[in-house]
Amino acid sequence: MANYITERMETVVGDYQEFLAECIDVPKFLACCQQCDNYNIKWSCPPFEFDPMDIWHKYNKLRLYALVLRPSDEMGSAELVAALHSEKPGFDQRLSEMEAEHPGSLYLSGGSCALCSDCRRAQGQVCRYPDKLRYSIEALGGDVGKVCEKYFDKPILWVQDNKAPEYLMLIGGLLLP
Repeated sequence: MANYITERMETVVGDYQEFLAECIDVPKFLACCQQCDNYNIKWSCPPFEFDPMDIWHKYNKLRLYALVLRPSDEMGSAELVAALHSEKPGFDQRLSEMEAEHPGSLYLSGGSCALCSDCRRAQGQVCRYPDKLRYSIEALGGDVGKVCEKYFDKPILWVQDNKAPEYLMLIGGLLLP
């Protein structure tokens, strides 16, 4: 039995151009990505050989999805983070299924790609599953903290001082033509 409960949330971005103007800042979040261990290690993470704005500009609509994990009082931060990682494949699978139901759409993963335990990018090799590789909102320059607050009315929370926060969230999306 899980020591946490999940809550699923979704919303449609009403004004896509406003979303781009308010929530996307590629240079700012590229700088953040450069501080991450996945930078230039995973194919789903920067640097890219393309401009992330080219992806954003191919679409006209966005549906956002959140999975909120609320821990029990006795659950520690490491357990909560492990739970978040265990929920990610199912979260991304649901987004993949929605993409299949909407021709021309593209799903945005909840965090970096986890298809392979050892991404080939670090060895200078091509992706094993280029047809399944998806990018996250943050990898494409999105401010996930702003997305959480503006579209889900929840601040993004982090583990601090090794204590589990009230909740952790996975954020993904479905870009639509």
